[in-house]
Amino acid sequence: MTAPESVLILAAHGSSHERAKTALAGFSLRVRNSHPGLRVLVAHTASQSPHSHRSGPCMKEVLETLSPATAPAVIAVQSLHVIAGGEFDRMSALCLEFASRTGSDVRVAGPLLACTHDAPLVAKALAGSITECITHRDGPTRQTGGADEAIVLMGHGTTHAAQQLYRALAARLALERPLTYLGVLEAVDPHNSLSVQAIIRTLTARNIRRARLVPFLTVAGRHAHNDLAGPEPGSWKSILAGHGIESTPDLTGLVERDAFARLWLDSIATLMGLRPKPWQGSALHPPKG
Repeated sequence: MTAPESVLILAAHGSSHERAKTALAGFSLRVRNSHPGLRVLVAHTASQSPHSHRSGPCMKEVLETLSPATAPAVIAVQSLHVIAGGEFDRMSALCLEFASRTGSDVRVAGPLLACTHDAPLVAKALAGSITECITHRDGPTRQTGGADEAIVLMGHGTTHAAQQLYRALAARLALERPLTYLGVLEAVDPHNSLSVQAIIRTLTARNIRRARLVPFLTVAGRHAHNDLAGPEPGSWKSILAGHGIESTPDLTGLVERDAFARLWLDSIATLMGLRPKPWQGSALHPPKG
């Protein structure tokens, strides 16, 4: 049973897209239902630039509501990021600064891909959830698109060294589920193996003319609806069409897929038990006493 003085912060990039906000709110409710009585807050970690697409309070604002006079015994932070990239680093640094300044016990559980050792678990969850989704939407007789349809996953990508985590996952996916390819928006060099152009070359070489487009993003917000599946010439859907590849979008964020929701719920359960696993990170501020 979670101690009543504990608080859990769900840290996500954030989005102003209505479907994305609904998905995040739905997961937050699922967490509350799994931990009755636990105070659950949502904090967004996107850049605070004028062009930010987040909607809602940022991590700094949420932390500052937990003043030293009213701060709970434990502040648990569950990252809902996909990789341990620059945004996760900045969020962790903010939590460390708050813990040092206020003497609070702040604990952080890492994202889905905190290190390359997480790739097998995430690949397995992806393979299973995509198959389940295809079966549900297209009827019980169709488990996958068959040998003539690929699954193309779009991640955000980063200039951070954590980009290697996408590569590790892509390699593992090739073993878990053939004809599943992972690319990222940040891979603008067509020679980059994570670019959509590299994926198209592979599909063309294998004479694959159909693909299902799936966001490898926490929520299906602006990037999923515009950059992946939008009608604009630069979207992945349009780029694939320009190469003779017909595509069908599956705009479901990871937090909406049960396999990934359960991964995060398991991580939260461990975090609230104050027994972080090595891949989840450790306490930023050691327990008092």
